[in-house]
Amino acid sequence: MKSVILTLAVLAALGLAGAAAVVGFGLYNVSAAAGHLPGVSFVLHTTFRNSVALRAPPEEEVPPLDDPDLVALGAGHYATACAGCHGVPGAARSATVRAMVPEPPAITEAVAHWQPNELHWIVENGVKMSGMPAWPARNRKDEVWSVVAYLEALKTGTTPEMPSTRLAGEAYCRSCHGEVGGPVPRLDIQTPDYLEAQLGAYLSGERPSGIMAQAASLVPEERFASLAEAFSAGTAAPVDEAPREGPGAELAWRGTRAVPACIACHGTASEAAAPGRKGPRLFGQSRVFLATQLRLWRDGTLSHDRLMSAAAAELTEEDIDALSRYFSATGQ
Repeated sequence: MKSVILTLAVLAALGLAGAAAVVGFGLYNVSAAAGHLPGVSFVLHTTFRNSVALRAPPEEEVPPLDDPDLVALGAGHYATACAGCHGVPGAARSATVRAMVPEPPAITEAVAHWQPNELHWIVENGVKMSGMPAWPARNRKDEVWSVVAYLEALKTGTTPEMPSTRLAGEAYCRSCHGEVGGPVPRLDIQTPDYLEAQLGAYLSGERPSGIMAQAASLVPEERFASLAEAFSAGTAAPVDEAPREGPGAELAWRGTRAVPACIACHGTASEAAAPGRKGPRLFGQSRVFLATQLRLWRDGTLSHDRLMSAAAAELTEEDIDALSRYFSATGQ
C-alpha cells in the first residue's frame, strides 16, 4: 500500500512540475495560427453544447418572438454589436474574422441547431475563450429576447431589412427611434435635458441597458446634447387629455397607500416641463415600453432614482397593465 501511495505521489509531483514548466517557460504555443491539438476542438464544443443545455431557461419561459417590433429592435442591435463577427446573410465576412480560432460561425450556421431558450442563454452569457461577450447589462433578459427574435426570424427568412452597419449618430438612433415601436420608447415627448441625462446614464451603466449602452458607446459624449435636441420636440407632442376615471386613472391621479400618484412627478398630458417635476412624460408613450420599465423598477433592476424605486416597489401585474394602458392612451 505504501508503495502505491508513494508512486501516486511521485506521479502527482511530476504532473505538477510539468504543468509548472508549461506555464513558467511558456512551452504551450498560444498562437491562433497553430490551432488546437487533435481532439481539443471536439471536447470544447461538446462541453459547450452540454453546458448551454444544462443552463438555458425552460422552454415555457420563451415569450412570443414573432412581434415585428421586437424583431426589428433585435436586428438594429445585431447590426452594430454582432455582425462584425457573425456577418449578415448574403454578405462575406472579413478575412481577419475568418482567421480567428475558433472562427465565429456565419450567423445562419450559428443559429441553425439551437432552440430559442438556448440562444437566449448564449446571447446573455457569452462563451469563454471564444471572443463571444456577455450581454453588456446584467439582469436585462427582456432585451436579450429581441436579439433571439431576430435570430429566429433568420431561420425562416422573415427578417426585416437590417440597418446599415455603417450608420452613425442621428441616423443610427433613428433606425430604432422612429422606425420601431413596441419596446422602443418615443423620444419626441421628452425634453432635451431629460434625453441628454439618460444618454449619460446609459453610457455609465447607471441605467442598465445592453442595447442603449451599445448605442451610447458609438456616439461621442460631446454629441449627446445635439442628439437630445434633434429627437426632442422641446414640448410634449399633442396627446389627448386622458379621462380621470378607471383603474389606471385612479392610480395615476390619486395613487394608494403603497403607490403614490404618478402625476405628481410625471405631469399631465398637456403640461409643459414644469419646474421641479422629477420624471419623464408618460402620456402617449409606448404601452410595451412602459410596462417593461415599471417591472424593471419594481424588481430592482432599475434603481438609479430612489423615489421611483419606492413608488414602484408595491406594483402588482394588474397595476402595471392598467398604468401602461392608461398612459399609452391607446389601450393596445
